Amino acid sequence: MQKRWAQRFKKLMQLPLDQPISQEYATYFRFWLLFDAPCLNRRRPVEVWRSTIRNAPHKERMARNMSESTFTCYEISQTDEHTLTLTSLTTKEQVQIQKGESIPREKLVFTRLLRVGQRYEFFGPYTSFAHEMRGEILVQLEKYNHPEEERQEYTTWENGWKVFGWSIKRTEEVEQGMLSAPVVTEPMVEETAFWPVVEPKEEELPLRVMQHLEQFYFNHVATLQKGTQTLYSRSLELLYKYLSMRFGQSFDWSMLDEEVLCHFLSVWYLDQGKVSAPGSKIFLNTLKYLFRWLKEEGISDAYLSFRKVYASLIRALPVAVEAKKWMEENGVKPDYRNNEETGSTQMVMLAFSSTGPALLIEDKWLPVNLLGVPTMWSEHRFWVHGTVQMEPSGCYFTRIDGLYPIISLDNQLKVLGHK
Repeated sequence: MQKRWAQRFKKLMQLPLDQPISQEYATYFRFWLLFDAPCLNRRRPVEVWRSTIRNAPHKERMARNMSESTFTCYEISQTDEHTLTLTSLTTKEQVQIQKGESIPREKLVFTRLLRVGQRYEFFGPYTSFAHEMRGEILVQLEKYNHPEEERQEYTTWENGWKVFGWSIKRTEEVEQGMLSAPVVTEPMVEETAFWPVVEPKEEELPLRVMQHLEQFYFNHVATLQKGTQTLYSRSLELLYKYLSMRFGQSFDWSMLDEEVLCHFLSVWYLDQGKVSAPGSKIFLNTLKYLFRWLKEEGISDAYLSFRKVYASLIRALPVAVEAKKWMEENGVKPDYRNNEETGSTQMVMLAFSSTGPALLIEDKWLPVNLLGVPTMWSEHRFWVHGTVQMEPSGCYFTRIDGLYPIISLDNQLKVLGHK
């Protein structure tokens, strides 16, 4: 029986199927088998054990904590003399643990945490990864966080393991690439103007498209509570506005490829003015339900393209909303506020890191003067549309017209602000 489940573990971890599990992964395998594998009549062994405990409050509490613990990725967000503060990449929950004899070398840690009384401890083995992998790991975690979207071979308890296996494979690929090819310090950038300069159309959408939207509304939105209806309706109104302005009567669902969706979701939406971080999540999730419904009804396969963009944006878009608001209030040098004559605008990449904010201008990273940048944006990058003044003391923004998230599709970063 263990041999059969060993094969499942090797598939999950992307290990060679024709070789035994190496000693390096033996402990991981046993922890997965006990706490995450549905190998006892479709139940996890820890669940079976928990159901046998009676009249022992301390054991019951420990068993509950063990059965509810998950193997997933955490970020070490703070460290001091005695404790580490870990933030879950999936739930954003923060927990403190006591420093042990050894601590993870890197900031990203795949592990299981066990609650013991009022504190947490590492429970079982852990492996850490470089902080540069944070963005890619977030995308993978989001990808496996929606089991209803496609038939899953593994349970939700195993999602963290699947991303763990992917992360190991990805690290190996990067290391091999570094040995066999020159070091590339910056990602490839494909400059694309997704929406050429044209006069917006003022046309209704085709009748069949209107019927699709109405049918979705009455089947899935009208049944919700009034407050939720209002939020979902707003998202659908924005979709209608964009499609009618850009395509009008010529629109068909097949036109919604990745590039159109990138522009709609991460540029046009942010340019609409009053948006909020929570509202941006509702906006994306409303459209997720719509496109998935279109696919289930056999109307359109646009959901396949949307899902790729959604995975990149579900975390990046709310961050960009907050960053845009902060930059508009604090990013421009006071001497240039309300000054219309500030030069020609350009699109630049803005990066926040532990060494301070910097701009990528003419293939060089230059420090930019921004004070009081929130620490939560450390290691984030954005596209900024505005004007930059070069002075002896450094770079300054003299005007900011827009800020947009960076989307990685097909290993290329898309420039999404050109109009």
